[in-house]
Amino acid sequence: MKTNLFFMKYAVLAAIFSVFALTSCSSDESKKEDQKEGTNPTVIAAVRVNTPGGRVFYLGAYEKFPSTLDYTNMTEIGPSATIYSYGEHPYVWNGTALTLTKYNVSNDMKISSSDVFSVANTGIKGTFGPPAFVSETEAYFFALNEGKIIKFNPTTMTIIETLAVTALPLSNDAGIKTSTYASYVTSAGKIILPVGAAPTDFNKFPQYAQIAVFDIKSKSVTYVNDSRMSMGYNTLAKGNDGSLYYRPARETALSLDYSTVTGNPPTGGLLKVNPNGTFDANFFVDLKVALNAHSVNVVAYVHGDKALAQYLDNTFTPPTLPADWYKAVTKFAIVDLKTLKTEPFTSFEKYGTVYSVGTIDGKEYYGNITAPDGKFSLLKQNGATDFEAVSEAIGGSLIFVGKLR
Repeated sequence: MKTNLFFMKYAVLAAIFSVFALTSCSSDESKKEDQKEGTNPTVIAAVRVNTPGGRVFYLGAYEKFPSTLDYTNMTEIGPSATIYSYGEHPYVWNGTALTLTKYNVSNDMKISSSDVFSVANTGIKGTFGPPAFVSETEAYFFALNEGKIIKFNPTTMTIIETLAVTALPLSNDAGIKTSTYASYVTSAGKIILPVGAAPTDFNKFPQYAQIAVFDIKSKSVTYVNDSRMSMGYNTLAKGNDGSLYYRPARETALSLDYSTVTGNPPTGGLLKVNPNGTFDANFFVDLKVALNAHSVNVVAYVHGDKALAQYLDNTFTPPTLPADWYKAVTKFAIVDLKTLKTEPFTSFEKYGTVYSVGTIDGKEYYGNITAPDGKFSLLKQNGATDFEAVSEAIGGSLIFVGKLR
């Protein structure tokens, strides 16, 4: 009743308020529109910015990558974030809070949070890697050191079940510390997780390559070993044709330099992983022999029959302190996997340390740090030695790119 009297006595003010009300509604509608999931093709990029208060992560969305990726025009997504995308959505994993947030990107490239769920109440205490997306309604988190897998629905952002599986061997041995991090969903209905190690007891480094294979249908995990190579990295090298390669790791190369173990298999080998979760029995390349190297630290990628290897040459002498081992100057070379011929690789010299940040339309993209000029770049790979600088990242290094829709 008082409201009616108010509008009767103050008609002019009422009219003004009506205008404000309409404006507010219009603003609300506009905000809701910005939060809707768009339909236009979109690429996304995430950068990591070092601030006086610590690292902060930002996410941007674009019709195509601009010449500069300026974090001040991006959406801040927090101090502890790992970014992924699947289908229509970016997803941000916060390892500190143990939450996964799904985001929408509107047609005008506005980014807004859509939903979030937490795995903090699942009872899992150890660390685990990024989610493996099988479909719009099926995805998994792996905590294999505890013998557990969390199945969840990315559409509803709800946990479906926690699976009990065979735990990762040696993951709780403090002298070895095997672990999985990355996961690869294959066409054969398997999810493959390469197993890596960070031995502190150098005589304990595993003298075999190992992958964990999760069968989506049977919900079981098996561990597959290959004795042609010592344990490698906990991510796989990718071929431009989609092939997956188990690759060398710095940690086992270092361990061999300070170990008294003899007769070990190569630490600098390259194995191919089949979609069904087996190692290809007909493929093995000893990159150390091809390069006449002291050790091979990692293989960045495989393109056609060419692999990019980072290595220590045969003049290297291990320093007294293992901590100084990582300070050694490494070299890069392209190795032909069929002929074993090698050629020096210098394309990355002006970019410093270069690393993969994502795949879009079959093309691999890379970010960088420690460039001589201090610049951060987004590089697109067009061939085994052909790289194109797409964007300059202003204020921080790139950590992820992807494509939506």
